[in-house]
Amino acid sequence: MDNHKVLVYGATGYTGKLICLRLKELNINFAIAGRDKAKVAELSSRLNVPNFVFETSDFGAWQEALRGGVCLINAAGPFALTAENAMHACLQSKVHYLDISAEMPTYQLAESLDQQAKEAGIMMISGAGLFVAYDALVVHTAKRVKRAQQLFVAFRHYGGFSKGSVKSSKYIVDLGLLIRDNGELKQITEASAKVFDFGEGPQECFPTSLGGIIVSYKSTSIPNIREYFQLQLPVLTTNPTDIENLPDGPTAEERAGGRSKLAVEVIGTDGDSAYSIADLPSGYTLTSLSVVAVACRILNGDLMPGYQTAGSAYGENIMRDIPDSHIIDR
Repeated sequence: MDNHKVLVYGATGYTGKLICLRLKELNINFAIAGRDKAKVAELSSRLNVPNFVFETSDFGAWQEALRGGVCLINAAGPFALTAENAMHACLQSKVHYLDISAEMPTYQLAESLDQQAKEAGIMMISGAGLFVAYDALVVHTAKRVKRAQQLFVAFRHYGGFSKGSVKSSKYIVDLGLLIRDNGELKQITEASAKVFDFGEGPQECFPTSLGGIIVSYKSTSIPNIREYFQLQLPVLTTNPTDIENLPDGPTAEERAGGRSKLAVEVIGTDGDSAYSIADLPSGYTLTSLSVVAVACRILNGDLMPGYQTAGSAYGENIMRDIPDSHIIDR
């Protein structure tokens, strides 16, 4: 009998498969879903889990796939094309929603559904991949100053990019450069690079709208936030005609070859400051470990209805649930 508690939509994608392997490793009952019948059937057979095949616009199919479930993990990007239908399906079925989006509009969409989620008794976290560790580190660092006023965050990605990430990064670039200025979102035309030390000496990072201006504003209310990335987003360095010819993503050996890092600087109103680093598994390994860590919390009844972030729901302690992840205070 099918008694899955978690549904992974977009399971046949590069990161979706990593999420499924982590769920399998933890012996969590789950089912998979997607749009490609052959790919879904093959993965279902390999993992010995139930499967569903449907488009995100098919709400009858969503209802069937989510019946009896507790949590949806949406791994199907670009999320601009999947998140809205998936979120509304979860509201209808009263199933908690998680996704691994790095696209800021999906965070804003989840935020706009806060009251509906509370009425349905479900929690919605958009950005439950990288932003689990990101938000936990921000919450941790913000506690080290009296009245946090300014937040600077930098991400050093390791492990290459999946084809899906290259496609999704277009939606980030198209937004332009956004910051949080005195509590308000503000678009700016230019900003200078900033130097961060990830524990191995100074490294120049580029201004990039990563999503913390939504996510970490929710968890900390810090009114001034700027974000940086050590690399240029992949869509800026990839010929559009070459995207479909890219490999699905880095190999296991490539992912294991290095570490991703986050650096956070928080400055208080009195000029006091704190600087902390997170030493993390490489990008896509981190994503799968993180979203499953949040799903496990939900399955154990540890949740807050409404729109949440990892930091607003769990604080810095969620970092303990991500294997081989460490915070270092400077």
